[in-house]
Amino acid sequence: LSSDSLSNVSTIEPPGPWSEILENWVVSDSGSFRTSKVMKLGDKTLMVSSKISSPNKREVSETDLYLLGAIEKLVYRVDFLENRLRRAEELLYYVISGNTNQKPSCPANYTKIGQYCYHFSDREFDWKSSSSLCRGMGGYLIEFEKDDEKRDVFASLQTNSKLKGKHFWTGGLNPGLLWIWASSAKPVHQNTKQTVPGDGRCLKLSYNSTSRLYSYQSDDCGARHRYACKLTVDDESANRIEKTARMLIDGQP
Repeated sequence: LSSDSLSNVSTIEPPGPWSEILENWVVSDSGSFRTSKVMKLGDKTLMVSSKISSPNKREVSETDLYLLGAIEKLVYRVDFLENRLRRAEELLYYVISGNTNQKPSCPANYTKIGQYCYHFSDREFDWKSSSSLCRGMGGYLIEFEKDDEKRDVFASLQTNSKLKGKHFWTGGLNPGLLWIWASSAKPVHQNTKQTVPGDGRCLKLSYNSTSRLYSYQSDDCGARHRYACKLTVDDESANRIEKTARMLIDGQP
């Protein structure tokens, strides 16, 4: 898969462990009914009712809902504890095995800037295609968590002769009220009243040839620009395990 090969990626949110029970309760309304049907099996005749059954003929009380919620929270708590136990086992194995090999700071096609890994495309696409391409590379359209991160990226673009002067799509969107990051749904600006020049609904990093600086600018989402991806950290716990293990092995932070 090349850095700019379009990949269709869909994310399906898994249902909660008790969603099926809740759905059954919703459809088990005592006022719902259907007619019975006759089914013949060989020489036997069965009366099959499609009426939604209610074995105990009892309304679902607030206590039932409360207990169900408590059970669901308990299930998630157990899952959380199992994950912590798994991480502890991984840490123990890591220390015992003496695994001290350094991993690459960023995967292929990504560049380390500050604390994060980024990819800057050399071809132009519309916003939606750019977002899909980033997901296909294990990332998402660039979002800035702090001003320091934004300054680091802007400075890197301005000092890179191959990237300087190009416009790049970011993960910023304006659904109508304010600018937000598409992946995290957090506001682009801490001051939500702060405006972005332009009439579009998608946010790009725009280079001003007069000031020779990068800044935010809105544009039509169908416009074609290069795009900037930020690598998704799939398992932050693994990084914490490695960092902790090195501290134990080296005897220093």
